[in-house]
Amino acid sequence: MPNAQGRFNRQEVLESGLPYFIPRTGQWNGKTYPFAVLLSKSRCKELGVPIMEHGEQPSAFLYAANAGSGTGDNQHRYYALYDRTDAYAEIKDKLHPREIMGKQISN
Repeated sequence: MPNAQGRFNRQEVLESGLPYFIPRTGQWNGKTYPFAVLLSKSRCKELGVPIMEHGEQPSAFLYAANAGSGTGDNQHRYYALYDRTDAYAEIKDKLHPREIMGKQISN
């Protein structure tokens, strides 16, 4: 279960079996997808492809080393990422490299 801010701990991420991105290494870990656009809740909203508030499950996770700083919660450092591969054609010019897993589709 995520904490009140919506972050997950390492054990929850590992138990999910979903891939996770560590920015320091620049690599995806775990079982990866051949191609996916994976966005945080805030990026989904910013790019006009918001998540369903109830029922949409994460497709991957992003590790944030500073998450929880100053709150005493240093365990929940992973943010949920949501699959927005279907919107790739519309948002591809606005994506950051780490938001794309796998080989990019050329259009």
